[in-house]
Amino acid sequence: MKRVYPIFVFVFFTSLLCVESLFALSGYMYDNKYPYEYYEEDVKPEKARISPWGEIKLTYDDNLFLDKDDKKSDVLITLTPGVTAYLPFSDNLLTLDYHVDFNRYMDYSNQDATNHFLYGNLELNWRDVTFNIYDKFSNSYERPSTEDTSRVRKYDNRAGITANAQKDRLGIQLGFENFTRDYKSTAAYDLYDRTERIYSAMLTHQTFEKTKLLAEYDFGQIRYDSNAIRSDSDFHQFLVGAIGDLTPKTTATIKVGVQARNYENSSTPDFSSGVVYADLTHEFSEKDALKLSFLRTANESTYQTNNYYTLNDIHGTYDHFFTPKLLGFLTGLYQDHSYPNESTEGGVTKKRQDNYYSMGAGMKYYIRKWFTVTFQAEHIWRDSNFSNYNYQDNLITISAKAVL
Repeated sequence: MKRVYPIFVFVFFTSLLCVESLFALSGYMYDNKYPYEYYEEDVKPEKARISPWGEIKLTYDDNLFLDKDDKKSDVLITLTPGVTAYLPFSDNLLTLDYHVDFNRYMDYSNQDATNHFLYGNLELNWRDVTFNIYDKFSNSYERPSTEDTSRVRKYDNRAGITANAQKDRLGIQLGFENFTRDYKSTAAYDLYDRTERIYSAMLTHQTFEKTKLLAEYDFGQIRYDSNAIRSDSDFHQFLVGAIGDLTPKTTATIKVGVQARNYENSSTPDFSSGVVYADLTHEFSEKDALKLSFLRTANESTYQTNNYYTLNDIHGTYDHFFTPKLLGFLTGLYQDHSYPNESTEGGVTKKRQDNYYSMGAGMKYYIRKWFTVTFQAEHIWRDSNFSNYNYQDNLITISAKAVL
């Protein structure tokens, strides 16, 4: 059966070239526009429709288990069938999406996984108030990652509601979000099952023609099903920032402030620090754009006695269209994870500090407006002050995606 996979993939991607050649021979011409304009998705469909979609992805991974020295390589084939339904009514829109990832490895079949994803979103417009109700569920069996050294099955569900009202230059947004994580791998992970609830209020002011200034307050509660190992906590977060066009070519959402997260267990250090949530896009021209994201916050942890780690994240993508159909891109990422409690590894005791780096490059070819092929290469490495957590990983991926 394993020999069938590479044959199937070879035939599939070869057929893509044949399809493109047939279109070229038929004399089909494209609009001379770059995808920033031409391939922009419809914000709100006018009619109800069901949109099947699918993706096939072939990935070579030279360090499947993220080991420092004993590297194992393999080829992963991912088949993703999905369907999205759009139901507009009056000035409202209901969106539903379901897709499943079939992950199959050529050699290490014990790493095979099937992941399910379900998403729903309801936009309601009632006079001067807009409501957004959403629910996102995933049933995933993930590979080793930030803290896990083996695959972990978990159910995640994130549901919430926001209400927005605008009056002249002033706006207000109220929100509630509930997140649950339920581990399904082993009884040892049951200790990390938790629920997070966030209540938020944001005021905005249309200070400039295309830019709003904002002030936001968030109150959060983190509750573990069992607090024998992990401590429950509450946090208060105060943010200020801006949303909109900072310049004619720069669009951003920037929020900076402070968060005070207090843990019930007195032996657990509290998190009281500055936080940043920022996304920025600068379009140099119709062919070139730079996207940057900045994040500083606290993430709940499963590592030894640490209830959380401080996360600093900077990542970006530079896009360049060589032609209206051919996109080239560069990616970069830097993260650091700082743990507040000392831990012991290999007879050495200290506070763990991990630095993550990633660099990548790729090409995306728009065969049709609804059909794309992507090639990407990425190098990832982790540098930890506990050297047993160091690793390097190279990924080479080719994929094709169709959205009907």
